[in-house]
Amino acid sequence: MRYNGIMTNAVTLRDPRVLTAYHEAGHTVMAHLCGQIVTTVEIVGDEEHTGSVSSLRFLEEPRWGLDKHMPSAAIEARILCLVAGIAAESILTGHSSWREPEDDLDEAVRLALRVVGSCDRVLPLLEEARDHAVDLLDRHWNAIEILAGLLLIHRRLTRDQLRQAMAASLEPELGFPDQAA
Repeated sequence: MRYNGIMTNAVTLRDPRVLTAYHEAGHTVMAHLCGQIVTTVEIVGDEEHTGSVSSLRFLEEPRWGLDKHMPSAAIEARILCLVAGIAAESILTGHSSWREPEDDLDEAVRLALRVVGSCDRVLPLLEEARDHAVDLLDRHWNAIEILAGLLLIHRRLTRDQLRQAMAASLEPELGFPDQAA
């Protein structure tokens, strides 16, 4: 369990809003690290742990078929963003699993299958993506803490609020994607 941030004990981790806030913060930070623009993030925090990250701008996927031997970087970035919620929860709680029967995981499996082309190679790819996401998010945990805290207070963050929070919490050399769109 992570002990250097806003939420540090088992009691707070039982609150669905806390896990949801960290989960959505994980998606948001990873999207930023992958060069995507996030326009809103929100949590509902009911018993189903619902939340959302809206308007992620991913590069257009090619309309032609993918070459299994040359995976698409855009698809791999989407997989990283999808598993980042689970990765953030695992950093927070100390439990690493694929326990979530959620849309994120369903979409990650679908995309992974497109990249690797066979079912027996999907889980290794997703585990590699999750491990990479954990490594990246752990290095930028301060940003996760700040966003999760803001989500618990405000429930919804706009692009401007995200821009301010991310600029203040991420290392300066990362910059911030152009928000002029």
